[in-house]
Formats: sequence, structure tokens, C-alpha cells
Amino acid sequence: MGRVLLSEGTIASADGSNARCSTLSKSLTVQRLPSPLALADIVVEWEALDQQVRPRTPFTTPSWVVPWWHHFRRRRAIFHDEFFCHIVRDHQGRLLAIAPLMRTTFPGFGPPVLRIVQFFGTDPSLTEIRGIICRPLDHENVVKALVMHFRDNRRGWDVFRWNGLQQAPAAYDDLQTRFDFIPRGALPDYLIDLPTSWDELRDRVSSNMRKNLRKAYAFLERDGFGFALRIVERPDDVEIAMRRFLALHAARSMAPDMIGHPNKFARPRERAFLAEYLRLAAERGELRIFELEIGGKIVASRLAFVLGPNLYMYFAGYDPEWKTYSVMTVLICEMIKWALANGIERVNLSTGHDQSKIRWKPTETTFCDAVQVSPTNRAKLAFRAFRAYEALSRLRGDVSL
Repeated sequence: MGRVLLSEGTIASADGSNARCSTLSKSLTVQRLPSPLALADIVVEWEALDQQVRPRTPFTTPSWVVPWWHHFRRRRAIFHDEFFCHIVRDHQGRLLAIAPLMRTTFPGFGPPVLRIVQFFGTDPSLTEIRGIICRPLDHENVVKALVMHFRDNRRGWDVFRWNGLQQAPAAYDDLQTRFDFIPRGALPDYLIDLPTSWDELRDRVSSNMRKNLRKAYAFLERDGFGFALRIVERPDDVEIAMRRFLALHAARSMAPDMIGHPNKFARPRERAFLAEYLRLAAERGELRIFELEIGGKIVASRLAFVLGPNLYMYFAGYDPEWKTYSVMTVLICEMIKWALANGIERVNLSTGHDQSKIRWKPTETTFCDAVQVSPTNRAKLAFRAFRAYEALSRLRGDVSL
């Protein structure tokens, strides 16, 4: 456990306004949790904190983070993941942040050549946003506290892979603290703040987009196809709906002559994790599996999660035989209409630059990645191995190394 003294300052909140920090001359406490069992001790505080995270996503919840460690931690000859989670509290003992971290050693056995501190979420893109779990108002100061804590404990790691930074890496440097972040790309997230009606939302998009929306419905009507929106949310119904989703997701990934979309759930480990998370989300009343049915057959499916007044759209799948009818466009439209009718204030279209998201004219939130090298001679040498690690990740198109 370490205590980090921070000076008083002003930081930007998520909506771009400036907010005066509480008195930062008092210390923040950074504490390493001893084991995964310790996460259970902070669940009540964690869930209260998670409701204040912006944007709301499933990836900051205990029901995502805890199963993730169980399913994805590695104990192999190449890599070994050690539980390395930290929490940050203010001077009153209030939980400000959770850093779901692991320390990955290479090789997995014997003296390590490389020790990487990184966030949970090194999976085949299932965890779309990784990083610190905290309120936007506290983010900058939590980052600062963690940086200083890990500098004080510099001999226990070589490279820190930062994800989910809410500013460009260079913005974190100040006169007091040199973070020495090395930029490593950025990840956009797209959100629609819903108006009061579908007509108002439709009027906000381009005339070409409105034309595409009309055509998607008109083609089905022209050929005599009626459709129905099915919504699965009861825990007892999840398993069958998940099987339909997985089949459609796989079918879309194998479709020829279309933009490539890899099957994110091809391996048993990914499917097992998904099954556990969907069950937990359904038990909490957060899961919605939206399905488009035509002629008694489910032709499109998309997973989504209701998080307070927010709807997070997750992965989808559809039958390629219906691609000429733009069934995914129809399904997304029906999901947004459902959100409008059910008091949802914001729809998160998920991460990654995609024209199908941009055409809704959403608000873009950018999360930045960076790496930081421990200020030790050993780490400078280990960084060479890390660059090879990064090159191999890029070659494979994989963050799960």
C-alpha cells in the first residue's frame, strides 16, 4: 500500500466542462488487492462507483471483470498472468477507482525476461474498452496516483500498458509529474443522445441515410415479408437465444464477398465466458438479446445491455442470405425505437470506426493507449523484448498475447 500526495488543481469532466477538484493536498491511498477473493469485499462499493462511470459499459462491472479473470488468465510456458489489481481511495476511505490489473511475465516459468503490467481485457476484442474504473472527474488524479505508486515500486515491473486514457498521453504531463507516456493509438466510442422521438432522430441524419432507412423497410414490404422484433431477457431463455446468436455471428463471419468480420466466439473459452456473463447480466435485469424474425425464422440477432438509462449495443450476427434486405439496419432501427419507448437516454453503438455507426451522427468519445517503461536499467533492456511482443501482436491482429 502506498500514499500519494497530489496538489490542488482543475480537471476536465467527461462532458468537456471544467470542475474544481476536491482538496487534493490530502493523500490518495493506492492498495494492491491480495487475491481475486478480495474483489468480493468491495462489490457493494464497486457497483455504486460503476453507476457513476461515463460512458456506461458492461466492461467496468463486477459481473464482467470477475468472470474474465477466471476464463482468460494464462498459466502457460510462454505467458503467466498474476493477479495484480489495485484500488484507490481518498483520504476519507471512499473508493475512487479500481484498476483491474495483472502482471504478465515472459516466459511463464523461470526467471522473467519481461514483466508487463496490463489491464484485464487481453482477449480477442471481447472487452471493447479497458482501463481504470472511476468517475470521469477523478480520472486524471487516479492516473497520477497510480503512476507515482508504480514509480515507487519500480523494481516489480518493466512495462505498463495503459488503456482507456481519457486524454491524449501528452496531456497528462505537468510541471510536477513527468509521466513519460509513449502513445500507442486511440479507440473511438460512438454514442447517440436520444431525442424525444424517432422522427426527430431520423431528421438529424443525412438525407442519404434517411433514404437508406426507408429502402430497408420498403424492400421487405415490396417482397411481402413481414417482420417481428423479439427481445430475450429472462434468464431461462438466454441459453437458446445465445445459441441462435452464435450461429448467426459465425454465419456472418464466413460469408463470402462481404467486409470481413472475424468470429469472436470461435473458441470454447470465449463461448464459456459469454455464457456466464449473459447469465449474470440477465439475472441483474441488464441483458437484452434483440432478434429480428421473418417468416418464423430468426435472421438477425444483437446482444445489448441496459445500464441505467443507457443501452450498450454489443456484437451481432445475421443470416447472409438476407443481406440484400439490410436486416441489420432494420434491427438497429427497431432497437433504437425500443430504446425511445422505454426511457433510454443514450445508445452506445460500441467502439471502432465504422461507417454504419458514423452515419447516425453520434458523439465520439476517444480512449487513448500508451506504454510506460519502469525507470530502471533492467526495464530499458526489457523494453526491447516488449517491442518484439507488440510487433507480434500487430502481425496476428491480436491483443491476447
